Amino acid sequence: MTGYPYRTLFVWIAALALAWLAVSSPWATAWNLLLGGLVAVLAVAAIAVATRRLQARRQVSQAVLTAIDASLAALPDDIRRNTPLVLTVGAANGVLASTFGEALVKITDVAIWVRIDEPNRLAFVADALKRRREGQAPDAVACLVAADEARDATALFATLRSWRAAVGVASRAVGYSLPVCLAVYVEEADGPSDDCPWFGFSGTVPPDTALGAQLADRLAQYPAGAIPADRAARMRRIARLDALAQWASVALLPSLRNDDPGRKAIGRPVWLAAFGVTATVGVPVADSLYAQLVSQTTGLAPVPKGDRRASYAFPDPLIRGIAVQPAQHALPRALAHAFTWLVLAFCAAAAASALQNRALVVRVTDDMSRYRAIGADHVAARIDALQVLKRDRDELERYHRNGVPPRLGLGFYRGGALQSPLESLIAAYKPPEPPPSTIELDSLSLFRSGSAVLNPGSNRVLVEALEMIKAHPDKRVLVAGHTDAVGRPQANLKLSEARAASVRDWLADAAGLPVTHFAIQSYGDTRPKATNDTEVGRAANRRVEITLLPDCRDDRRGNQAISGQSACSFQQKE
Repeated sequence: MTGYPYRTLFVWIAALALAWLAVSSPWATAWNLLLGGLVAVLAVAAIAVATRRLQARRQVSQAVLTAIDASLAALPDDIRRNTPLVLTVGAANGVLASTFGEALVKITDVAIWVRIDEPNRLAFVADALKRRREGQAPDAVACLVAADEARDATALFATLRSWRAAVGVASRAVGYSLPVCLAVYVEEADGPSDDCPWFGFSGTVPPDTALGAQLADRLAQYPAGAIPADRAARMRRIARLDALAQWASVALLPSLRNDDPGRKAIGRPVWLAAFGVTATVGVPVADSLYAQLVSQTTGLAPVPKGDRRASYAFPDPLIRGIAVQPAQHALPRALAHAFTWLVLAFCAAAAASALQNRALVVRVTDDMSRYRAIGADHVAARIDALQVLKRDRDELERYHRNGVPPRLGLGFYRGGALQSPLESLIAAYKPPEPPPSTIELDSLSLFRSGSAVLNPGSNRVLVEALEMIKAHPDKRVLVAGHTDAVGRPQANLKLSEARAASVRDWLADAAGLPVTHFAIQSYGDTRPKATNDTEVGRAANRRVEITLLPDCRDDRRGNQAISGQSACSFQQKE
C-alpha cells in the first residue's frame, strides 16, 4: 500500500460509529436510527469526496508522471531510487520557463527536477509520485525566485503564502514535512567573466537575523581568488549578492518560516532545508523591489545592457545537503489511525456503559425506596410499586441468566449486587386481607313480624348463604341480627339476637358444621341502614347479615393466629 487509504478509513470510522449506536448507545431507538442514518450519509459523502479528489489527482498528475517515466526509462533502478526528486515551483513564464524550457522534467547530475506551474497542484503530484514510486515521495520542494521579477510587494507576499500553504498540504499528503530549498536569482549585466557560484546554506539554515551576517562572511572570500582584472567586477557582484541576501531575509524568508504579526497566517511554517543566492547574466530591472533596496543600501544603480534573456541554472549545490527521503508506506500510519479510532470507540463504549450502569442502579434503588415509603394502607399504590420491583427483578435475573448485554458490560455492571435485596423486599410483601364476604337477608322473607321462628320455605332464601359457607370451610361465620326502631330498644335487641340464633342453627344443621363454628351478634336498632321515619326505611333496617371471617384460633396452617378483625372479637351466644 503506497497511498493513504482514506476511503477505507472512512468506512472503518462509520462501522465503529454504527456499532457503538447499535450496542452501546444509551439513547432511544428512534435517536439511534436517526444518528445511524446520518453516519451512513456522512460516510458516503466522505467516500465520494475522497474518490473525486483521487481522480482529480490522477488527472492533474498524469502528464507529469508520463514525462517522469519517459525521462527515467533509460536510467538504472539504483540511480532512480537514489537520485533526489525535487518538485520545483516559481513563476511559470519567468524562472521556470528559463530553467525547464518546454519540458516538465529535467535531469541533472544532482537531482531530478519536476516542474509545477500551479502551486495548488503540488500536493496532487507529490501524492501521485509517492504512489508511483512505491512509497518514496519527493525528496524536496525547490522555490525559485527571480529578484528582478518581483515588482509588487503584495503580489510577492501572496505568492509566497500560496507556496507555503501548498507545501503544507503536500506534506500532509505524503505523511512527512517536505524540506524546502529557496533559491534566489539576480540578473547582472556587468559581472565578471566566470559563472557565479551559489552562496548559501544546505542542510541547516540559520535564523533570519543571523543569515545575513553568516552569508556575508562567505561572500567576502569570493573576490580574493580573482585576477586583478575581474576583482572590481567581483566586488560589484558581491555587493549585489549581499543586498540580495538582505532583501531575501526581509521579503522572502519571514513569509515562509515565520508568521507576520500584521498578517493572517496561512498554514504552518515550512522546513527550510536550503537557501542560496546567485547572479546570472541578464538585464537588471530598475523598478524591482530588489533594485530599490540595492539603490538604498549600496548606491549602485542597475546598468541595463542589451536585451539578452536571463538563463537560470538549477540550484544543484543547494540540493546536495538534503538527504534522500526513505520510502514511507502508508499502511503503518493508516493502521495507527485505525487503532486510534478503535481506542476512541472503546472509550466511548466504556463511558456509555458506566453511564447506563449508574442509571440502572439509580433507577432500581429509587424504585425500592419508593416502595418502602408507601404505607400499608395505600394498597393500590403499594401494589403498583411492587409490580415495578418485579419488573426490575425480572430484568436483573435475565441479565444474570443470559449474560450482561454489551451496553452494560465492559466491567462496569453493578446490577448483580441489587438482586438479593430486591428479592428479599418482594418476598416480604404480604397482601392485605380480603374484605369479609357478607350476605344480607331481609327479615320479612325469613320471619313474621315480632317472631324469631323461620317461616316455612325460608330455606330458599338461605341457600345462597349456605353455598358461601360451604365454599369457605376454613372461615368462621358471623350472623348479625338488626331491627327497626319500632318498640322498645331492649325488646328489639333480644329479637335481633333470637333471629340471628335461628339462622345460625339452620345453617349449622344444613352445612353439617358444629355450632361453635358460628358466632352471633345482636344489634337491635343501633345500626340502621336507612331512616326509620318511613316504611321503606324501616323495612331496610329489618335484616340479618351473614359474614365470613378468618378464624383467629386456627388458620388450618399451624401458623400463629391472624391479627385483625375476626370471629373471636365477637361474643359467641348460643
